[in-house]
Amino acid sequence: MNQPSLFHIVTLGCKINQYESQAISEAWTARGCVETSDPAEADVILVNSCAVTAKAVAELRAAVRRLSRQNPDAEVIITGCAAQVLGNELSTAFPDTAIVPQSQKESLLTRPLPLAHLEAQGWPSGHDQDHRPMADELGQTPNHEPEAPCFPGFSITSFSRMRAVVKVQDGCTHHCTYCIIPSTRGKAVSRLPGATVAEIRRLFESGRREVILSGINLRQFGRDLNPAMDFWDLLRQLDSELGPEWSGRGRLRISSLDPGQLGSKALDVLGASRLICPQLHLSLQSLAPAVLRRMGRGHYGPEDILDFATRLRDIWPVFGLGADLLVGFPGETDEDFEITRQNCEKLPLSYAHVFPYSRRPGTPAAEFSGQVPAPLMKQRAKILRDLITNKKVAFMQRLAEMDRLDVVVERGTPVHGVCEYYAECRFTDGTTPTPGILTATRPVGCGKDSVDVTTLVG
Repeated sequence: MNQPSLFHIVTLGCKINQYESQAISEAWTARGCVETSDPAEADVILVNSCAVTAKAVAELRAAVRRLSRQNPDAEVIITGCAAQVLGNELSTAFPDTAIVPQSQKESLLTRPLPLAHLEAQGWPSGHDQDHRPMADELGQTPNHEPEAPCFPGFSITSFSRMRAVVKVQDGCTHHCTYCIIPSTRGKAVSRLPGATVAEIRRLFESGRREVILSGINLRQFGRDLNPAMDFWDLLRQLDSELGPEWSGRGRLRISSLDPGQLGSKALDVLGASRLICPQLHLSLQSLAPAVLRRMGRGHYGPEDILDFATRLRDIWPVFGLGADLLVGFPGETDEDFEITRQNCEKLPLSYAHVFPYSRRPGTPAAEFSGQVPAPLMKQRAKILRDLITNKKVAFMQRLAEMDRLDVVVERGTPVHGVCEYYAECRFTDGTTPTPGILTATRPVGCGKDSVDVTTLVG
């Protein structure tokens, strides 16, 4: 009797990659393969890559080298965004590795394991997949923008983590001047709302109590389905169809939003929802108008975001607010940075991810004049991180004064989880709630990074 193929998946980068890795894992498991947590015993190792920064590509290279040392006999497959735009380079660096571009990741759902080298398996031609660019028979990858005429066919029934991710949108056609994503994931496409409702219902029924709605650019959701549809319409439908059964038992969290989505309709939907967590994460990047224009993000300004945050407090008296911030963009002056710093000071941020600008080949910004020296970028990043740290501490103190927090328990020691405001909570009463459940807790204190809680009884 043939032994089932063992596979191991390493996921780098964003929540969308996490979702797609889960879908591939489920597809391979359904066909008789077995996932292993130990790469040393795997027949096939899949590395789902990211290319958004130079650091992400360096992490990919290091991961592939490490995995190849741990298991030199395994068939290693690199897929994802780096495989899309750096396919030839990766094939040269790792000649015994199969390179499957992001535009063809979906085809991994149906390929037999092990692949036994793409050339021998006859990897499908470009005409077999809606005319999307393909890896050729030697595993080489075309380095051009993929097309995405329909939503990729990934779906899941469970999730490897306690808080599940559901992909509702893919691709982007905005073309920010610093961003490589349009070259890696192609045109903006949206998932049919009914499919999203069904998947979230499956996840709730399987025991997941928090689902994160994710996309590459949620501002572009719906445009390809109906010119009058947007992301807020999807949230209304989710609340209408899932709210009656799951309000108070399950919840939805929104991943990164474009500030251009924030307006009266957003406030109406958020205020009426029975499922959405009172927390938002904004792709701010900068809060200096001159820098935003050079980034190709002049469709919003700091005053729009400050006004929205003020109005949001009328419907959510307490809410978590996170942000992505990019410092050292070409041409960013000391004055520009100070404008961003001052506006960050005004915003009720509870956390932020601060990134130094990373020069990405093929993007307009890579050729801009006024490239900021690395030491200055590092200095500016530290200033913002210190500011955000102080804000986070104040937010944790505020949460510690509340009467109740509802926590989705995660795996790990000490027992911990995430509350509705997207703050980490640690159980200090010796209880060990089951991972994944939604637990009512009472805050009893806090540190700079988490809130101490005890389980509420009755």
